[in-house]
Amino acid sequence: MKTIRLTDAELALVRNAVHGYLVTFGHDESDIVRLAKSALAKVDAATEEPTPQPASG
Repeated sequence: MKTIRLTDAELALVRNAVHGYLVTFGHDESDIVRLAKSALAKVDAATEEPTPQPASG
């Protein structure tokens, strides 16, 4: 499994690109449709990472 860090704008771009691909090209290839929908679900479920707090001491 890989982790990537995206800004909000990059995340929106990825979401729109995968959705556009799915709408335009993915309707005949069931394996690609399944993969694209899985990726979109993960993108939609993405949460913001907590900002590290400086150590107090």
